[in-house]
Amino acid sequence: MANNSGNGGKGLYMIVGALIVVVLGLGYMVMQGQADKPDLAIEFSDDGIDIDSN
Repeated sequence: MANNSGNGGKGLYMIVGALIVVVLGLGYMVMQGQADKPDLAIEFSDDGIDIDSN
């Protein structure tokens, strides 16, 4: 079958490219959210020392 759309499949490439941009953007936002959490939290209180590792 011949492709008679005249655009040479550019629409498909545009959709795939947009999906890649969305996935990368969401991945970046998720990684930024996880970067806010410290790997090791040490708290000092009247009860003593509390060490929390994530």
